[in-house]
Amino acid sequence: MASTPDIVPATGMGAAGAPDAAGDGGSPPTPPSAAYTWRSLLSVALSHRRELVAANLIALAAAVLSVPIPLLMPLLVDEVLLDRPGWLVGHLNGLFPAPWHGPVLYVGMVLLLTVGLRVASTVLGVWQTREFTVIAKDATYRMRRDLLGRLERVSMAEYESLGSGTVTSHFVTDMEAVDQFIGSSVAKFLVAVLSLLGVAAVLVWMHWPLALFILLLNPVVIYFTVALGKRVKELKRRENQAFEVFQQALTETLDAIQQVRAANRERHYLGQVMGRAREVRDRAVAFEWRSDAANRLSFLIFLTGFEVFRAVSMLLVVFSDLSVGEMMAVFGYLWFMMGP
Repeated sequence: MASTPDIVPATGMGAAGAPDAAGDGGSPPTPPSAAYTWRSLLSVALSHRRELVAANLIALAAAVLSVPIPLLMPLLVDEVLLDRPGWLVGHLNGLFPAPWHGPVLYVGMVLLLTVGLRVASTVLGVWQTREFTVIAKDATYRMRRDLLGRLERVSMAEYESLGSGTVTSHFVTDMEAVDQFIGSSVAKFLVAVLSLLGVAAVLVWMHWPLALFILLLNPVVIYFTVALGKRVKELKRRENQAFEVFQQALTETLDAIQQVRAANRERHYLGQVMGRAREVRDRAVAFEWRSDAANRLSFLIFLTGFEVFRAVSMLLVVFSDLSVGEMMAVFGYLWFMMGP
């Protein structure tokens, strides 16, 4: 499915209310005339307030734990290797007796802290994904339930105009796309936004002119990435359409296989299905290689920006008060920002 604002295509298979079998908390089904919009999905999400609040709190905690990670080791370059003790070494000296003070203690403790933060943020990320998955699976279940309720009232003429393959595609392919979007994309989006806000705050704290330069140039990279993503989305929509047509042709042929064989027309109809299969192949090929090309080009744009930021950071070490360790931390945050 290509787009998400109108979750189910306008093909007459609108949402409808059917009595629930079990397990949706007793919520009322969607009215027959309603369309699936962001508002309807939000109402489903709000019915899972506990999971929604937990997922947001977990995402916030994961972002708080992950943001300091790229900063810790580079600070040791200034405070230990270049012998310029700062707040990090000062805190460690206050926690341990004087005979223990030294590079081994500083590096070892920062290493343990870094690994611990990474493990904790990973665990929280998995936990947060689980909470969003509960919401996503329930949303797609309710949509399938409502569509099944709609089938009880749809006219035969409307059903025949759609075809069983199209109806099946809405129940399987489109619902899977909605499931993936809610359960994966939305969860990652929340963590990405919180992480970027945290990174921006750290960069401003370290060196605000460099942070301003990075934050102003980064939207340019995002713009080109979004433009490439729109092209890939259109290719994915065409691929899904080809699957839908192929599935419809195959289903109709199999449903009428006895009549087709009785009329000795199986070669003709199966030939049509093979033609649809070739169309699926062609559109899938177009989607795969162009999607890969778009991803590579997007990564190239990021790497170009990364090299520019590195060059500017090195110049700032020479011409400003940016330290070598802070420069290395900026490099780490540039890679960290690649994920969101």
